[in-house]
Amino acid sequence: MLITYFRVHIILIFFITFANSQSFDIYDSSIKLTDHNYNLTKDSSLTALYQYPKSVKLENKTNELLDPIIMLNSSESLQLSFDILNNDVRSYAYTFIHCDSNWEYSDMIQTDYLTGFYDNYIEHYEYSFNTLCEYVHYNFEFPNAHVNFKKSGNYVVLVYDSEQNIPIITKRFMIYEDILLVEMNIKKATLAKDQKDKQEINFFIGDYKKLNITNPHTDLKIIIQKNDEWKNIKTNPTPSFINNEKIEYEHQEALLFLGGNEYLDFDIKSLRYYGKNVHSIEKKNIQGSPIYYVLIQEDVKKTSKYYDFKYDLNGKYVLSVAENREQSTEGEYALVKFVLKSKQIENSNIYIYGELTNWNIIEEAQMNYNQKDQHYYGFLYLKQGYYNYQYIVQDKKHLYVLGGNYHETRNEYSIYIYHTPIWSNYDRLVGIAKSTSNSLN
Repeated sequence: MLITYFRVHIILIFFITFANSQSFDIYDSSIKLTDHNYNLTKDSSLTALYQYPKSVKLENKTNELLDPIIMLNSSESLQLSFDILNNDVRSYAYTFIHCDSNWEYSDMIQTDYLTGFYDNYIEHYEYSFNTLCEYVHYNFEFPNAHVNFKKSGNYVVLVYDSEQNIPIITKRFMIYEDILLVEMNIKKATLAKDQKDKQEINFFIGDYKKLNITNPHTDLKIIIQKNDEWKNIKTNPTPSFINNEKIEYEHQEALLFLGGNEYLDFDIKSLRYYGKNVHSIEKKNIQGSPIYYVLIQEDVKKTSKYYDFKYDLNGKYVLSVAENREQSTEGEYALVKFVLKSKQIENSNIYIYGELTNWNIIEEAQMNYNQKDQHYYGFLYLKQGYYNYQYIVQDKKHLYVLGGNYHETRNEYSIYIYHTPIWSNYDRLVGIAKSTSNSLN
């Protein structure tokens, strides 16, 4: 019995030492506090298809289409999953970074906001099965038995290669406290000049006395976000009315958003049959390897003044396989070609954009122009599923969505309320609200 005790004790000491010895400098200059997939290797001879993690998804375990937000000290959890396009298992680990309301480093260290082990290995992985493209699928859930959170606010989960000591993924998520009552109303813009192309967000905050707020102008930080896209936000509007029960925000420029247009979409859940907006599917040999090549239907630059209704996922995508197979390990990858019929837009670049590009303007998603056929074209290497996307135009001064803005467009809006008392060193996320503009069409 004594020998068994010592064995267990030694194993436990080894495990704790091993777990704590593995760590990553969260203040490394290479880290981006945004959704980002990092280059896996410094070997520039490798094709770009294989240089980055693919199909990175941070999903709420309750519903994969929910934004990555959970309540502090609840039973809710998130799952991060991704593929590495080779058949070699590597040692990956993860840790967490707490951020302020502007997605910069907060003034807290990890001991202030985490319990348990600050760095943990990803233990669950599976090899792809019966696919042309070989890959290893990784995933983990959190909070878990090894790590949990003490504070609310903005967070980044960082995945890194523990052997090379380089970051490979950063993804944003949020943890909130259900303290303030927040209710919003999305309506057509109040002023006539804005009514064709803008949507107005009016809202109020109740129960604010719970936090001993004396000056709502300075004690609260407010972010209004459109479609889970952190590039499309409004911050800190001015209260229009305050009494002892609520704070109202109405009818001001800071509450207006361009309506945009519904996202384009295509369906490659099956590579045997043509899904929605798929023109052709072929098996090709590219760079010495067999690959699926998918051409989606040609898009046409919209010129109509009128809104066209259609359902979309507000720019998101869902991984799925139609033939009753497991998408995580049996989903195929395909080289997808996008084509946009349009005259060339001078002194501008056009990019494919949406969750499929991490809501970022990335080099791989830049389109080229075919002078002979008068169209733009571009490629992305994507796993089977249903995808939303749109085209973004970038000129010397502006960044705008191709396709116009309509007040009827169906969008989702989120309001995040942060509170930072004088004695505190971080922004608490103390109230959230979500609603859609669906009633406007």
